[in-house]
Amino acid sequence: MDRIAVVADSHDNLRMIERAVAVINGWGADLVVHCGDYVAPFTAESFRKLNAPLRGVFGNNDGDRPALKKAYAVIGDLNPDPYRFTFNGFSMLITHKPRLAREAAVGAGYDLIAFGHDHHVRVEHGESLVICPGELGGWVTGRASIALVEVKIANVDVEYL
Repeated sequence: MDRIAVVADSHDNLRMIERAVAVINGWGADLVVHCGDYVAPFTAESFRKLNAPLRGVFGNNDGDRPALKKAYAVIGDLNPDPYRFTFNGFSMLITHKPRLAREAAVGAGYDLIAFGHDHHVRVEHGESLVICPGELGGWVTGRASIALVEVKIANVDVEYL
């Protein structure tokens, strides 16, 4: 069974990134998806402890994109927004933009659409599974969260850190 961890809006909160990495590694994720707003390249050091590759997109607060891309190259890859790909036959669209996620959810044929930016947890089952994992940084809502998706059974758990 494939397991995908979805995170967004880590916003330089190293303590929460490290907690999330421990939860994700303990859960046994096969892939980690980040929906943008890492903010600074130094955050890559905390994500380097992941036991799974990371694929992500840039968010609106990611200023030095070349430096971020270089810092994260050891872990995985950061891409322009939106990013479409398939993982073990599971089609995904990841974006930082909630509006783009809503638009893609109708008739686009993705198994999973993940987005960030608004910092609030959302899980919608429809034509596609649409997820906003909330905010990993915890700065806006006061609650850090990640989404853990078991692909074969389309089960989603939200973990508050």
